[in-house]
Amino acid sequence: MKNEPYKIPLKLCPFCGAKAKVSFKNHAFKGQNGFGDKKIKYRVQVICNKCKSRGKPVFTDWLINPNPWMSAWGNQGEATTPRMIAQTEAFKPYVEIAIKAWNERASHDLRRTLF
Repeated sequence: MKNEPYKIPLKLCPFCGAKAKVSFKNHAFKGQNGFGDKKIKYRVQVICNKCKSRGKPVFTDWLINPNPWMSAWGNQGEATTPRMIAQTEAFKPYVEIAIKAWNERASHDLRRTLF
């Protein structure tokens, strides 16, 4: 089963017209249990691939990441266990909020507000 990271299409950058991507980074670390599961808050935002402009950051609640190298948003594969799939599903609303914030900004005509 392949996870789809998000279903909302990203609009082009409002500044340079290039494509953008969803980015996420660890924001805070709360600890780790005996199984190696980390409790982490993430910062999720959209970043332009060309000019590096950034959308509004969205911060997640505490999420358990059983394997940080395997997720729908990582580069190494997809979530394969029920627990990883559940955490991936818990992450999706934050990605969608970040995309919606980017798309709202991208839909404004900046030339009208700047000139």
